[in-house]
Amino acid sequence: MKRDPKAEPKKKDSAQSNREAQRAEFAAQYETRKQQEIEKLAKEIEARSASENKSKHRMWWIKTILLLALIGFSIFLLFGISNYLTPESTKSFPSLIRGINWRYFIALLGVVLLYILFESTKYAYLLKISTGKWRYPNAIKVMFLGKYYDGITPLGTGGQPFQIHYLHKKDIPAGVATAVPLVKFIVNTFALGILAAAFFILAPYLLQGNSAINTTLLIIAWVSMAANMLIPIAIVFASLFPRAGKKFAVGLISLLNKMKIVKHKYPTMRKYVYEIEEYRSSLRAIFRRWWLIIPLFLICLVGMFISFCIPYFVVVALADVAPTGDLLLKILCLSMISYYSASLIPTPGTSGAIETTSSLIFSSVLQTNPEVSVVIGWIILVWRFFTYYLYILSGIGINIFEIIRGAYRNRRADKKRMEAAAERAREEVEEFPQAPPDPPSAAASEAPSEAPPDPPQTE
Repeated sequence: MKRDPKAEPKKKDSAQSNREAQRAEFAAQYETRKQQEIEKLAKEIEARSASENKSKHRMWWIKTILLLALIGFSIFLLFGISNYLTPESTKSFPSLIRGINWRYFIALLGVVLLYILFESTKYAYLLKISTGKWRYPNAIKVMFLGKYYDGITPLGTGGQPFQIHYLHKKDIPAGVATAVPLVKFIVNTFALGILAAAFFILAPYLLQGNSAINTTLLIIAWVSMAANMLIPIAIVFASLFPRAGKKFAVGLISLLNKMKIVKHKYPTMRKYVYEIEEYRSSLRAIFRRWWLIIPLFLICLVGMFISFCIPYFVVVALADVAPTGDLLLKILCLSMISYYSASLIPTPGTSGAIETTSSLIFSSVLQTNPEVSVVIGWIILVWRFFTYYLYILSGIGINIFEIIRGAYRNRRADKKRMEAAAERAREEVEEFPQAPPDPPSAAASEAPSEAPPDPPQTE
């Protein structure tokens, strides 16, 4: 039997078309399976991130409760020390409210707002010389972020990373976002150090005839100020002399590793060497035009002076005493000594430490004035409220708002995702209708059909 030469190409074509159909079917099944695996992985990642967010929120609540407990203990300690050191007991809260000089209290609120304005202007000015725009809303948010995270971390070191992250999130270049908080920290530390040194020199003349507590706290304040000045000096040195700065960082980390303080030696070295290089490039962009730093230095100097004037207005408002220049200089000295003498204590926002040092030094100096001695505890509490507790409470409120808003947005996103999935499934059903029923088999067609029922008989 001869083969038909025309039939062979037809068989090859049909075999090839079958292979292509099988390949297309396999590709479709593969894509479907791959899409299912991706969706499964996405669900696992979402579930993991949700659990991580829950654990983060849980840890935040625990830390917040512990911080509030520490603040409560600090206030208890504050009134205990002031009651112990003053000859008369502290005024009750109703008596304090009745004795407030409301004119000076309004002036106190004005001074607090002026201080917030100057603090925000520091960041706004740096953004102006870096980006060409003042960006005051961003500057105010950066200021509050820095105050909050400095207040909840030991030694006030937690604010700058969050400020850099926030600025970078607002489409500010990475170099500028890194340089703005860093330059502000350096210039502000130098301005505060110079201002404090001037009042530390005047302290023995302004606080004559007082106890040895003041002398001890003054020495501690000098040491603390010198330690605080070393940090910006080291940053500037590492930026101006990068090789020496890197060698110093490597040597310091090696020493801390031998002392078992730093566990992972080489990753820590790599991290800090990279940060030194990043800080160097960021600082060069700002300090290249060094004359623009002079206005920032003056803003920092005036802002810190206003900050340490707050306890003076608290005294004249709560104790209702006559405002004098001698009282202003004395309170400036007391507040700076108490601030620096407590800054070495590694508690969040120096909570407990600054209340203790302030109670000791204010009581020893102002207890001779009976109108002031009975409200010293309230004076320090109101001073701390406007310079510390206010930012902590604002940060807690903002975080609670962000948690609630994040949960609401996640719920809306889940709802939209479920609706999109349902719509996609509905479109697939409409695009691929169900197959028609199978035709009857040959056996069923050959089987004899049942006879129809007999018609009903009629009579």
